[in-house]
Amino acid sequence: MRSKCMTKKKKIIEIAEETFRELGFERASMGEISARVGGSKATLYNYFSSKEELLFEVVFSAIETEFNTTHALLADAGEDLVSVLIAFGEGLLNSLYTPPSAIEVRRLIFAESRRSDLGKICYERGVQRSHAQLSRFLRKAMQQHKLRETDPDVAAWHLYGLLDSTLLRRCLLCVQDSVSEEEIQTAVRQAVAVFMAGYGTPA
Repeated sequence: MRSKCMTKKKKIIEIAEETFRELGFERASMGEISARVGGSKATLYNYFSSKEELLFEVVFSAIETEFNTTHALLADAGEDLVSVLIAFGEGLLNSLYTPPSAIEVRRLIFAESRRSDLGKICYERGVQRSHAQLSRFLRKAMQQHKLRETDPDVAAWHLYGLLDSTLLRRCLLCVQDSVSEEEIQTAVRQAVAVFMAGYGTPA
């Protein structure tokens, strides 16, 4: 039974993605999606409580594997903290900027957040999940004296801000529509260098 439900959910996500791409978020109604799936709107709501939740699942399903792989790097601080932070940063930025339509989707999320719960859903199910794992990792690094003792929650927000600092505004404001691997690598190395200058312990 569970396998049947998962198959149905996957089909809904695939059709919803096609519908969002074709019609846009605003015009793609739950009624339209349920008609394309071939069932009732009530059945669709059994799987997803809102169109916003459904869009989040569409977005996250595209990056879920990379998200999990990237955050698995935070299981252990290891011997070389800088290398772990660089690998994490590159994985994070790749998931945010390199999948097809990733930048356009981020623009959509920011734009729709004033009109719906889409931003809140993405924050609670994506951003907060990631932040909690990064904060725990940084706390452990502090306990191992690889970083200076401070609030790991704040340190995690600072690292996120540094990682996204050179790309976010250009992409959200439509100055650029794609990001190269070289740009990501440069942004990450610069961010980690500044982060370690502020939070690292004296040699």
